[in-house]
Amino acid sequence: MQYFDPPNIDKSILRKAGINETVLVPIKPIKGAFPLNCLNNVKAYIEHFGGEVQLGWIFSIMGNIALKLTAHAVVKTKEQKLLCITPNPYRKNKVRFSPDNDINGLIVDNFLPQKLVPLISNTMLDNYLALEREMNDLRLTNSGVVSQRQVQNIELKAQVLYPSILQLAKENTLQKDYCFCGSNKKRAKCCK
Repeated sequence: MQYFDPPNIDKSILRKAGINETVLVPIKPIKGAFPLNCLNNVKAYIEHFGGEVQLGWIFSIMGNIALKLTAHAVVKTKEQKLLCITPNPYRKNKVRFSPDNDINGLIVDNFLPQKLVPLISNTMLDNYLALEREMNDLRLTNSGVVSQRQVQNIELKAQVLYPSILQLAKENTLQKDYCFCGSNKKRAKCCK
């Protein structure tokens, strides 16, 4: 099971994260842009072509039980159109994006934050997401450098919880839903 980017996200799921509006932003990676480096990619683009930084959130779902919001930077062109210039192996043509300039206050040393939102009420899920938040906080407070020991400690705790999380995902994924495994196929045509 992994986080995945479903073609559609129900508005009720987005509302749980306080998101009221999303737009589909075209992805057109530029030469020299690096994956996972959107803010620096956008700043370099603006130096050459103009425009401004537009911050916002992109979305992925884990097992239909948790929503991950990842802060992301795109270009707002001189024509006021949004453009994603960062290569992304999971998103090829367009990215679902919710503009939010308040992210600017959450950036630490050019590292962008994440938010995790449980989609169901469950203590095990809350504990699992707390581990992901811990990893994100370590990344933000240590300029992106997290020791191998810290990673292993968090991963070990997550492994203990994983069987319960997988079972929750199976129980909360209907046949018509995108499969909990992350394949982007409907469950009826994927995991049984």
